[in-house]
Formats: sequence, structure tokens, C-alpha cells
Amino acid sequence: MKRELIKRGAALLSALLLTGSVPIQTARGAQAPEEKGPHELAEEMVQTMPLRQKLAQMIMLDLRQWTDSEGNAADPTVLHEDLAELLRSYSFAGVCLFAENVTGTQQAVRFTAQLQTAASESQLQIPLIISADQEGGSVIRLGTGTDTCGNMALGAAGDPDLALGNAQIIGSELRAVGINADLAPDMDVNSDPRNPVINIRSFSSDPQLTAKMGAAFIEGLDSCGIISTAKHFPGHGNTDTDSHTGLPLVESTYEELKACELIPFQAAIDAGADMIMSAHIQFPQIESSTYTSASTGEEIFLPATLSKTVLTDILRGDMGFEGVIITDDMQMAAVRANFDPCDAAVLAINAGADILLEPVETFDPEGVEELELYLDKAEEAVSEGLISESRIDESCTRIIEMKIKRGLFDESFEDVEERVEAALGTVGSQENHLREMEISKQAVTLVKNSRHVLPLSMESGEKVAFFYPYQSTGNSLSYAFGKLKEEGLVPEDCEASFTSMDGRTADEFAEELSQYKAVILSSETWGEWEISPKNSARSRFISEMTELAHDRGVKVIVLSMVLPYDTAAFSADAVLAAYNQRRMPVVPEVFDGELTTYGPNYPAAVYTVFGGSSPSGRLPVEVCRLDGEHRYTEEVLYPLGWGMSYPEGLLGDFDLDGTVDAADASGILSAYAMLQTGGAESLSREELSLGDLDGDGRLDASDASLVLSYYAFIQTGGELTFIEFLQSDTEGKTEEAAGQ
Repeated sequence: MKRELIKRGAALLSALLLTGSVPIQTARGAQAPEEKGPHELAEEMVQTMPLRQKLAQMIMLDLRQWTDSEGNAADPTVLHEDLAELLRSYSFAGVCLFAENVTGTQQAVRFTAQLQTAASESQLQIPLIISADQEGGSVIRLGTGTDTCGNMALGAAGDPDLALGNAQIIGSELRAVGINADLAPDMDVNSDPRNPVINIRSFSSDPQLTAKMGAAFIEGLDSCGIISTAKHFPGHGNTDTDSHTGLPLVESTYEELKACELIPFQAAIDAGADMIMSAHIQFPQIESSTYTSASTGEEIFLPATLSKTVLTDILRGDMGFEGVIITDDMQMAAVRANFDPCDAAVLAINAGADILLEPVETFDPEGVEELELYLDKAEEAVSEGLISESRIDESCTRIIEMKIKRGLFDESFEDVEERVEAALGTVGSQENHLREMEISKQAVTLVKNSRHVLPLSMESGEKVAFFYPYQSTGNSLSYAFGKLKEEGLVPEDCEASFTSMDGRTADEFAEELSQYKAVILSSETWGEWEISPKNSARSRFISEMTELAHDRGVKVIVLSMVLPYDTAAFSADAVLAAYNQRRMPVVPEVFDGELTTYGPNYPAAVYTVFGGSSPSGRLPVEVCRLDGEHRYTEEVLYPLGWGMSYPEGLLGDFDLDGTVDAADASGILSAYAMLQTGGAESLSREELSLGDLDGDGRLDASDASLVLSYYAFIQTGGELTFIEFLQSDTEGKTEEAAGQ
């Protein structure tokens, strides 16, 4: 069944497309003068559509589950006949798929084909937008494939080309399984470290960096023919409330939004974003209209999703967006708990929304009946003049025009087995996994490296101990450690123990700690409250294990695997940030298209610890000091852009002559004096790195003192290398050398 508009036999459209001489131009290039463009074709289609079908074209369904009238749960990975009949009855904008729907590559191809086939059997035969939240990192939907490292990791890497390549991995795999729209990228600026829902889904707290990386991400999706969606307009990064569970309120003025949150969205528009998703957030300084909450009876401000000021005046008028506006899920508590569904529909459509995402849960026959009632009430709203039909026509035209431009009408779903075979060669391919790993390595950020404990150089027979949350995390760590051995970066006879800290106390390991060269601890904190040892057993384990290890002369390394704000809490010798904690359920052996997804960030962090790669990431957010209760303060500890590197050369050899001597101490002292007076701008990163002897990220007097101490030490017969000198009983040797 070739999905070409000019060949469709629907009686409703036959008068419009009389001879097939008006071809659809699906490409984005120029077209011959006699051809009708996508906009004109879409307008003509909309003119033939009944009102109820036009309203359906403004709805995107959620099909993540189905329970029949007898209470039996159906398999969500295949299309249930009742849902197929619903798709045959109405021409919906599309469907949104979740992890429950796409558990395997072959299954996903067949499921999306079932969806499009049902749509092709409807009266209007308009293809579906099949979407998913495949952001990468912590938010993914495909059960097989390539996770990629996530947005904050990309922000730490800082290279738009990496963001583009990352999006191409995602886009190619979505395309292969029949998903034509990605509800990504997240363009929120994570300016509030307490944000409970955006956090590592954001590229950065810097609007310019977010804009640059997000625009490249959109370009990557576009190159794969995937509809992109910038979200959550006008910005969800400055909230401390999750709109899934409550109704956030942000007091920012329009001028403040323009100076921060709107910068990435303007970049998304300029980059050609197909859709923009609205946020269920109140902005009382911008939209002052109120509504009486259905649950509390209190007056609340209209959230952005329901605000004409935000969606039409600002997004379309001031910012020039001409694409499709899609709401965030209308079943989220921010809307569902406060607004009558029909009122919410009227407000959203009049505000300028084109697609309403899941306005009704169609999870059972009662839900389908509710959808029918919803459409009845929407038709009544039009007949009563609450919504103008011309406003509905505008949205339908935009939606269908986008479908034409993106070639949805040209897709064929007859060759399903050929599509399956092609998908198995693309989804989760070894090439994609290698590419995601290289990107992830460039994101790893070295935040602290006291006495240059990293890279950790392992000698024959030495041991290290890993402690981490969740038992399944061990797969990611042991996989990486094994790869380091295979590549000769760690001696074959070195050993590592892998232990989940969950349900354990640090004291249980006190007797065995001395046998390890280092202890490597994983921190996975999702919010401020988890950082405190009083609140979190895991944070308590890390704190107590660090103290025990140091008492026994064992080095401690902490991997910050989620929010990097917790790096302020650790007294470890070295701290790295890697920005995504997804584990490896199954160790990868065969890349056959059906490999379960896994996160690359853990292996990338382990590689960096042992010198398999040199850290090049920079903090994409600023990290503030914590007070005595482990709460964030306003004092910046690690600024935006902070990140250390491993020295490329002989540590301490500041003048690069191949030896560490008094001249290096003199040079560091002189450079430090210049820095104090605002000079030394000509110093290279290599010189600064080689001169930062204590590994605190700064060039200061203590570095010069260490060079003098070491120089005195070797003058009196000491035989340790500089690294050995730093990593041994440095304080005692320094005092001894300084006294001679």
C-alpha cells in the first residue's frame, strides 16, 4: 500500500485530486511553478474534512496499555482490535509510544506498521505522527537500541558536532522502527539546581550553551527525516515543582525570560524545529488570567499551555514560530487536577495549541467512550462560538502540512519484513554503540584530583574495590574493567571487587580495605535532599567509607553519576561527573539489533579513572557549596565551565625542559605572582596543568612549595618519582625536606 496522497481513493478527497497531476512536494527544496505546495495541499484537504475529524486531527493518543471490558489486560506491544477500530474511525494527529509499547526491534517495526495500516483504513487515510520521548540518557523509550549519554553529558562535552552525531544515532534508530517524531530535544535551561524533573535532561544552566547544543540536536534529527520537538516552552528549568504531580509557578518577567529561557527556543526555531511543546507552568508576570481550580477551589493562573499570551503573542508573534505547537501531556496533574477537560481543550486551542497530547486516557472501553464524549463537547464548543472553526482549520493545516513535508504520505507499510531486516542492522548496531561511547568519554568531567591520584595507574597484582547503588550496576563496572584489561591499560592479574552498597554499612568492609589501592564509590543523587547522609543511606555509606579508607591510607574516588551538584559534598581524593546512571542489564556480546539498551556513561567514567581516556568535559552548571545541613548555598564552589585534565608531560616540569628542578619552582612562583596581578594570560592549559601539582585546579603558592620540597627531597637522596612523592606520605616528606 503506497502512501501517496495523489493515489488515494477516498471519496472525500477524490474531487480535490482529480487526475493525480498535483503531486505532493515532500522535500524541503524548491518546486515547479505548476505544482501545489504542502501548505496549499493541506488547506484544500482541511476544507473537505468534517468538523469532528478535524478535532480528531488535533489529538495525539497514548496507547501504552489496554484493559478490556472484562478486566483483562492486553499485550501493549501489539495493536488491540478495539484500538485499531478507533484509529479506523478517526484521523488522529498521531500516537505517542512509551517503553511498554516498544520492547524489541522486530516488535517495534511490526507495531508501528499496524498503527499506520489502521490509519490507512480510515475514511481520510491520513498517516499518523508516531512519536516517542527518545531524549537519550535518562529518558528513553526503545527497549533495544542505543541509549546515548543524555543532554547534560552533551553539554559537558560542549561540542555541537557531538550533539548532532548523538541525535543522528537516535534519529536513525527511530526511523528504522517506524517512529517518525521525537519529542526531543529538551531545551530547558536548568537554572534551579532543585529542579525535580528536568535536571540532567537539560544541556546546561547556560542559555547560550543550551541553545548551541539543542540547535545541533535538531539538525541531527532533521538529517534523519525525524520530526523534532523543542520542549518545554517557555522553560521548565527554573522550577522546584514537577508538573506531573503539581502546578509549578515561576515569577519571571517577560524580560527575564528573554534574557535566559527563551534564548534556546529562539535557536530551536531558527534551526527549523518542527514542533514546540508547551509547559504546564504558571507565569503570573506574563499571563494574569485566572481559573478556579477544580480540585482546590482556589484561583490559579492559566499555565503556559492554556495561555494565548504565551503561545500566540510570544511564541508565534514575537518569536516567529510557524510550526506545530503541541501541548505537554494533558493528563499530567498540573492540568488534570485543576481544569475541567472541556475547559482545558477550549483554552488550549484558543491559546494557539495545535495538538493536544493525551487529553483523554484511552486505556479501556470506558476511556474510548470518554473520548467520544470529549469530541461531542468540543463540537458543542464550536457550535456555541467558544472556539471558531477557522482556528481549528489553522491547526489542522499546520499538522497536515508538516506530515506532507516530512513525507509521511509517501511511506509504505506493505514491506514489513524488509523493514524488520533493515532495522536489525541499524538499531543498537556496534557502530552506534562505539560512537555513543566515544561521545560519552568526552563528557566525563574531572572535578577534583587531589595530589593527582588520577589517572589511577595499576601495577601487577593490585586490587581496587567498587561500591555502587543497585546490584545491576556491577555489570557496567565489570564490563569496563574487563575492557581495560583487554586493551592492556590495566594488568591482567589486577583484581576488582564489585559490591552494591544498598543494605550495607561501611563498617562491614573495614577489615579488608587495606588490601585495595583505591576505593571507587558511585553517587546517584536526584535532588538536594539525597545529598545529606542524614537523609540517604547511600550518601551515608559514601561518607563513612571515605573516612574509613583514608584512615587506612587508601585513596578514594567518587563518580557522580546523576546531578553534578553532589560533587560539593565529597571529601574524596578525586571526583568525576558523568551525568547519567543508566545500567547495563545484559553485558553486550552480540550486536544483533535486539540487544537490550544500556547507558554508556558508567563505562566511560571507569575508562577515565584508569587513564583509558583523558577527561575533557567541563561542568555545564555551576556547583555551589553546601551548608552544614547539606543544602545548597549561594557561594560557588565549582564555576560553570570548571573541569580539569590529566597533564600531558612530566608533572612539575613547568619550563618543559624534561626535568623537575628549582627553575620550575621559580617559574611557578613567577606565574602565580602574575596571576595575582591579573597577568599570565599567555599561559597555556598544558603549562597550567603541569604546574598544578596538588591537583586542586589552580596554580598557586602551594604548587611552588611542592616543587621546592621535591627538589630538596631528591637532592638528599630521595628516589621517588614526583607522582610517587605526591601520592605517598607527602606531608611528612615535605616537612622533612623543608627543614633541610
